Parts: sequence; structure tokens; C-alpha cells
Amino acid sequence: MNFGFNSNVRVGDALFHVQTEDRGPSRPFLDTVVYLAGRVIHKRSTSYQEFAAGIAEKDLPEKLHERLALQHRDVIAELEAGTIAVPGKSRAVTNNVLDKQELELQLLNPKTWFADGIVTLDISLHETLSRRKISGAEVQAFVEQEKQRIPCAEARTDSEGRTTLKFSMPADTADGASLVVRATDNILFGELRFRLKAKARENVPTPASK
Repeated sequence: MNFGFNSNVRVGDALFHVQTEDRGPSRPFLDTVVYLAGRVIHKRSTSYQEFAAGIAEKDLPEKLHERLALQHRDVIAELEAGTIAVPGKSRAVTNNVLDKQELELQLLNPKTWFADGIVTLDISLHETLSRRKISGAEVQAFVEQEKQRIPCAEARTDSEGRTTLKFSMPADTADGASLVVRATDNILFGELRFRLKAKARENVPTPASK
């Protein structure tokens, strides 16, 4: 079936790339690989042969997609929690001069981003130092609560460094959860966070702390 997920995850000073793929019926495994500076630091491979045998063929793609997404989220959560060991010293990313030129996300509709349960985030993206607009960057939105990550939407910026993420706020979002918007062009990284309240979400997004 050959589908998968790709995410860039910032943990401290290091930027990891997490890739999860379905290898297809000839090799029925869900494989997750974590990269740091182009180097593989962690692998997870889960067979779904027995799982697939008990699922109707028409339902299998959806069920495998759910299983794949869960494994992808689990590995990211473990990476962020520090339970995945990173061999050696990961200073290569920290010492890269480009790592200091972080991306800056600007919310263009701060007064109208949330209405009737629908989130609409009009985002502009540029380099913090040079102010250069960043096109083709990956922008993801997700809800974080109690070490759980709920993916909401993803898109890429246009030639003007802009994009729009629109989605329904997860119904079970708890008071004090965070709505996170992250952007990367595979070298630089930027983030916005919204602190959410269960009843009234009149929030002002602020840049993530360095």
C-alpha cells in the first residue's frame, strides 16, 4: 500500500526527522526511522501480517493508516520525552550556523483564527535574521496535551511564504492544552504556541521559548 508520514521534530537544540512507512504486502512491516543530521539514530519495525489477516480487504487501507499514524506519533512522543537514546554527542546540529537563523511564524488573523469550533490559521513565514520569505516550507498544526500529540493539519508555504491551515478543533481538547504550529524548510525551524482554555479560547499566540 506504500503510504507514510514525515515529520521534523525539535528537541532542545537538535532537529530530528521522523519517517514512518508501510513497506507493502511483499514486506508487511510498518517501519519508523529517526534521523539526526542525516544519520539514522533509531529504527522501529512492526509486522502487521497477523493484523491484516483479520481485517476485510476493503477496510485494510484505513486500518493500516490508523496503525501507521499511531506508531509515528508514539515514536515522536518518545523522542520528545527523551526515552529514545541518541548515540554520541549531537552537537553537529547545534554548531551549525544556520541553526541560529530560526524561522519566524506570524499569525495574520489573530482576532479571527477561532470561530464556531473551526480553526483557521493564516500564517506568514520568514527567516528571523534576514526577513527572507520562505517558500515550500512544511507547516504543521497539532494539539499537545498530557504528552499526547493530536495531528490537525499540514500544508506548505507558497512563493510569498504564506499558507493557511484550517481544521476543526479536536472535541476532547482539555483545558490547558497547547495548539502548536511548527514550520521547517529541513534546515531552519520555527514555532508558535496557543495556550487553550476549554470554555473560552481567546488566546494570543506567542513564539516558543528558546
